[in-house]
Amino acid sequence: MSATGEAPGVRVERRGDAALIVIDRPSAHNAISRPTMVELGAALDEIADSDARVVAIRGAGERVFVSGGDLKELASIRTEEEAMAMAMTMRTLLDRVASLPVPVVAALNGHAFGGGCEVAIACDFRLAAADVKLAFNQVDLGIMPAWGGIERLQAVVGRGRALYLLTTGLPVDAPTAAAWGLVETVVPRGEFDDRLTELLDRMARAPREALVGIKAAADAARPAARPELAAGATASFARTWVGDAHWAAVAAMDERRRQARAG
Repeated sequence: MSATGEAPGVRVERRGDAALIVIDRPSAHNAISRPTMVELGAALDEIADSDARVVAIRGAGERVFVSGGDLKELASIRTEEEAMAMAMTMRTLLDRVASLPVPVVAALNGHAFGGGCEVAIACDFRLAAADVKLAFNQVDLGIMPAWGGIERLQAVVGRGRALYLLTTGLPVDAPTAAAWGLVETVVPRGEFDDRLTELLDRMARAPREALVGIKAAADAARPAARPELAAGATASFARTWVGDAHWAAVAAMDERRRQARAG
């Protein structure tokens, strides 16, 4: 339990020489709140102090990997300074994910939307269930990705496809994501957990020193974290966050949800 008596939203599970970080917030569709960020930081501390040879990040359940930021909890952020601080906190956490010395797998057990795609793209590669959809749909809320996802996405799929995904907000299914290089492996839904376990077991057979060396050489060729870009990106995000278009989009989304519940 957390200090508030609530079940933690992030937990670490050890599976032999592999470690699993699980985002487990079913009532919020595994969305990221500021308390979740604190818990994720603690999970990364635990991983950093461990001898794990490979790490996977997944959402709990089978429907959602991470649905993005928790708009209900984050709605109290109303100034550019607060928005920048929130974005910088999560961007720094995802830079830590990208900079872990061992390989990190995004286990896309369910859909990834908005900030959930930023979590996924911060990992070294992605395993997805075949029925999963991914959408960098922040633009639908009048904002932009702020957690490092823009530059990481462009590095993975190229500038044109990145801008297409970022400016339209349109979802792509798992096979399309695989064809574009956004996802490395697509597996049938019923086989997902077994295939994830097989992948982690396979990778964890290698000596940790070899895995660390491989990733270090890859990072030297193309860094996965670009902290020098953080100030400009988070400042741009903060301006969109406090803009009228964002809050109008949030209000419209809330109304659609209210009508759906009433209907």
